[in-house]
Amino acid sequence: MPTIIIMNNATEQMLGQRLDQQQALFAAQAATRNVWLARPGDVVVATKRPGDDFLSYMARILGWQTQDGKAPVRFVTPETGAASVVLNDEVLLDQRTIQALRRAIGAPEEWSMLACYQTAGTARLQEELRLGASGGQAIARRHAAHFGTDLLNRKSHFRQFAVGTGLPIPEGAIVTGESDLKRVIDALLPLTGNVMVKLDNGAGGTGNIVLSELETGPFPGAFRSIRLPVTNRDDRTEMLSALWQTLQGRNSGPLVVEAYHRADAMFYLEFLIRPDGQAEFLNSGSIRLRRSADPAATSLFWVGLQLPAVLPPARLAEATLHCGRLLQLAAMMGYRGHINIDAIITSDNQLLFNEANARWGGGTVLHEVASRLLGSGFTASHVAASFRDVPSPGFGRLVALLERSGLAFSAGNRCGIVVLACDDVNTHTFEALVIAKGSNEARAMEQRLLEMLRHELDVAA
Repeated sequence: MPTIIIMNNATEQMLGQRLDQQQALFAAQAATRNVWLARPGDVVVATKRPGDDFLSYMARILGWQTQDGKAPVRFVTPETGAASVVLNDEVLLDQRTIQALRRAIGAPEEWSMLACYQTAGTARLQEELRLGASGGQAIARRHAAHFGTDLLNRKSHFRQFAVGTGLPIPEGAIVTGESDLKRVIDALLPLTGNVMVKLDNGAGGTGNIVLSELETGPFPGAFRSIRLPVTNRDDRTEMLSALWQTLQGRNSGPLVVEAYHRADAMFYLEFLIRPDGQAEFLNSGSIRLRRSADPAATSLFWVGLQLPAVLPPARLAEATLHCGRLLQLAAMMGYRGHINIDAIITSDNQLLFNEANARWGGGTVLHEVASRLLGSGFTASHVAASFRDVPSPGFGRLVALLERSGLAFSAGNRCGIVVLACDDVNTHTFEALVIAKGSNEARAMEQRLLEMLRHELDVAA
């Protein structure tokens, strides 16, 4: 059955705020990598259609048959054609979008839909297109139509569900007022010396702030840190009042405040809740961070992910067992689809869960590409590691460099580098996936490419 793939990444519903033009542009470009989820015959709804050169490259890597060199995937893009359009419900339900989809799919009963984030708009779009749904699919559509997905993407809701299902989480509280915020921070600071304040919405740590009496950061999992006054209580009270007002201005609603733990491992687990309500384990991954080259940066640089997670098997099994209870609850509520659950192993060896996201995760595409190239059990023999936001010499030159150096993925040796996305218009960066037989080999391939790129870009300059 062909699929309509909705690349509605980073919508306002996901982030809880209106995006400015730069944020929207970044979100739209970041969504490009998800075109790898498509299969021959699918229709992709995206902000923009990738170039033919990129689509031909993707088809070649995946072994698709092409017609006149073109990939067998079609695209529907917003009528505006603006690069900064985010596929929110308003855009998806525009009659021009709906009519374009009707022309693209023909007989609707033969189609299904896969959206990054299941919204009331994607549910209505399925109705408008008259896509069939029965059993668990109908349950999922009704759940999304009533904003059910939002329940599994809010920090406060996750904390409530975690408490109810017995997931181990950091000490903390949900706060709804300024006085609550100050009281909870004062109570939690002595536990670890640092406290994290989380906006109810915010992907990738964009809504997280660490408060500390001793350290200045940057801290993993937070986009900034604030040094709290130690001796002057009035200064601290004034600072926290200003923080409350600022955060409420960005996204009014409850905040989550937790003791911040240093982590020896940061990882996620991704599952798929199938139409029958059963949860299927898809993949796990470790989160790769490093300090930014900019000394003024307030957050760590997100390098990418590595699948599977670098964890002792017993800890991974323990984490998966804990997740089962939350997954069962999500399925009983009516959710069907991808769900990612984030966790850490603290420096004192505690397993603690941080949040859940009912949508595609950062590892969804990595898992899909590696599975198609190596088979679903690839983690028994290989690792798949991504690295992103690397300066690009241009897509054509990048692919040529990979092939000339022997770093390009080869079906023969089942290893190599795949270009997941390349933006030669706005950010002039690319994201790549390294498939290797171990972590050391993956790092060596990544470093070799980075060194060659530095030389390539120096020569071009």
